[in-house]
Amino acid sequence: MKVFPQTILQPHDSISSDPTTFDAKFPASLEPVTIRSSGSQMNGLIYLAQGAGPHPTVILLHGFPGTELNLDLAQVIRRAGWNVLVFHYRGAWGSEGLFSFTNMLEDVPTAISFLRTATVAKRYRIDSKQIVLIGHSMGGFAAIMSSLHDKNIRSVASISGWNLGLSGELASNNQQQYKKMVREWQDELTPLKFASAELLADDLVKHRAEWQLVNYAPELSQKSLLLVAARRDIFVQNHVPVVEALKSIQANNFTEVILESDHSYSDHRIALANVIVSWLEKQRQ
Repeated sequence: MKVFPQTILQPHDSISSDPTTFDAKFPASLEPVTIRSSGSQMNGLIYLAQGAGPHPTVILLHGFPGTELNLDLAQVIRRAGWNVLVFHYRGAWGSEGLFSFTNMLEDVPTAISFLRTATVAKRYRIDSKQIVLIGHSMGGFAAIMSSLHDKNIRSVASISGWNLGLSGELASNNQQQYKKMVREWQDELTPLKFASAELLADDLVKHRAEWQLVNYAPELSQKSLLLVAARRDIFVQNHVPVVEALKSIQANNFTEVILESDHSYSDHRIALANVIVSWLEKQRQ
């Protein structure tokens, strides 16, 4: 395990500086895309890096419901020479279909396959052999779970990751917790189109063992893993058990970073960007 606090990180040029050259033939650009998942169209954007490439590419996965999209990170990562795909899961923020946690876990591999399609890789100058998953909150969970089922995804980062399996366990053992979750979701999830808050909660309960991240420590030890957490974030309770599970098997491939901030890193965006880009530089082949 490697731990590097923000005080020892060297600022990366892409965080504070624009490119000093302009490639007229292969400029940086922002391209809208649609990705079809189980018959529904998902809305997305590709932040296309300057240069002929092919470029390593990040899929940046948003949380639940996705109010914080981390698009500032997409810009920084692009300036560092990576393409970035950002998309909305089925039923989220105008994408077709219904949102569910199960559907989300199908949507991420679909997005990966989209980037690996020969015509897409050529059009967007993608190095399809170097795709990295980075997710925030629920997106962190989706990034980790999706990497477990794809041996060609070798690097994955979770930012304030939500362990859905842990939430499912808590809801299954505590009816008050279940009801509280349903009540909050009914009031807060207007950007999502879903069948019912009860069915969302039932999805967590049904898959609580399958989605418990601590169960996958041996498999995660084979990945290059970045786990970022914030001390003022209640989701740090999801972060600690995963780190402890990795430590218990003496995994040494993961990097843990804890910043003094909240769930959205509202006052540590530069520090967060620096952590992400510094880690990405180590993932280049």
